[in-house]
Amino acid sequence: MTELALNKPKVLPPKGLLLALAAQVPIMVSGLPLRPSPAEVAAGLALLIAGIILNIWSERLFRHNDVGVCPFTRVPVLVAGGPYRFTRNPMYVGLLCLNLGVTLITGVLANVWSSIALFIWLHYAFVLPEESFLRQELGAAFDAYAKRIPRWLFR
Repeated sequence: MTELALNKPKVLPPKGLLLALAAQVPIMVSGLPLRPSPAEVAAGLALLIAGIILNIWSERLFRHNDVGVCPFTRVPVLVAGGPYRFTRNPMYVGLLCLNLGVTLITGVLANVWSSIALFIWLHYAFVLPEESFLRQELGAAFDAYAKRIPRWLFR
């Protein structure tokens, strides 16, 4: 087992999402009754659906290729199809979509801060260390992939 695998964070991304969602509650409650606009609700629903699709699709690709879904677990092959053609981190993008979708659906735009905090935490606690881990596990194949595909959605 590599050193990176031994030092993985104690809170995994799904729990991080739950914490980010829970962190929205105080500002949401202080703004009762909620009055989101139809555009906010529509955009929020679109993000929720996108987040669900990204996470299910990505997870199924991992399982189909016998790749561990939990961060820093076995990686026998590089998964580069499906949503991995557009971002190296579709599951994390999906989690951000879910959190931001809730913010929009409630119409409490001040809670965008929780998506920013979730993004920063995911980036530094998982994305950057996982890239080092994948370089150790997959070598040049990961480097070539990383040169072609953006870390998030845009370069």
